[in-house]
Amino acid sequence: MSSREIGASNDALLQLSELDTFYGPSQVHFGMSLHVRRGEIVCLLGGNASGKSTTMKVILGLVKPRTGEIHFDGHDLRPLSTPQIVRLGIGSVPEARRIFGAMTVRENLLMGAYTRRDRAAVAEDYERVLEIFPRLRERLQQRGGVLSGGEQQMLAMARALMGRPRMICMDEPTMGLSPLFVDKVLDLIQTINAQGITVLMVEQSANLALQIADRGYVLQNGCIVVEGDARDLLLSSDIQEAYLGGQEYVI
Repeated sequence: MSSREIGASNDALLQLSELDTFYGPSQVHFGMSLHVRRGEIVCLLGGNASGKSTTMKVILGLVKPRTGEIHFDGHDLRPLSTPQIVRLGIGSVPEARRIFGAMTVRENLLMGAYTRRDRAAVAEDYERVLEIFPRLRERLQQRGGVLSGGEQQMLAMARALMGRPRMICMDEPTMGLSPLFVDKVLDLIQTINAQGITVLMVEQSANLALQIADRGYVLQNGCIVVEGDARDLLLSSDIQEAYLGGQEYVI
C-alpha cells in the first residue's frame, strides 16, 4: 500500500499528509502520509537513509517540509517553532539520547520541564517519573555523562515525560544497548503507553518494535510502502522478505 492510499483517520492524534521534504536539492520524503491514533504505539521501520529520522524532525519542527500537512490534535504544526510544538504536548527521545552529560540526573530531568510554569505539577511529575525509573533515583546527583548507555536512555525517556506530553516521539530507543537494557527499555515504553501517552517510535529492529507496537509503517526511499497491524507485519513472510530483511521473528 502506498502512502497515497492510506486514508486519514478521524481519531488520529497526529496526521502527516502528502509530505515532500528536502535537504537542499535532495528529496527525502515523497508524498509521505501516516497517522497515529490516541493511545497507540506505532513504529516506523526502514533501513538507513529511508527518511525515518527526518520524519521525527519534521514532526518536531526541526525540519520544515516543502509541501504537505502536519496536524496534531487539530493544530497545524507547520508554522510552529519546536518549543511551541513541545508545549502542545509532543515529547522527544532523540537518537543517541542526547542528554546533558555535564549536568546531574536531577538537572537533566528538570530541563525536561523547561517549557512549564506549573511548579507544583512539575514536582508531582518529578516524583512520578522517579517511581517509573527507580534506577535514576539512585543516581540523581551523578552526572549524566557517567551513566551507562541503558541508564542514559532511561534518563532521556524520563526527561521527555517531565514535559507532560500527550505523545512521545522516540528515535531508535534500543540502539547500542545490551540485551538486558533493550528488554527493560521496551517494558518501559509499554509502561509509559499504559499511562495514556501515545508513542511513535522509529526503529531499525523490526522484531523488537513490532512485538510491542499496535501498528507499523515501513518507510523505503522516503515513501510508505507498507502499513498494517503490527502482528500481521511480524508474521507476513512476504513483508519480512521484501522490507524487513527476511529475519526470523518470534512473538
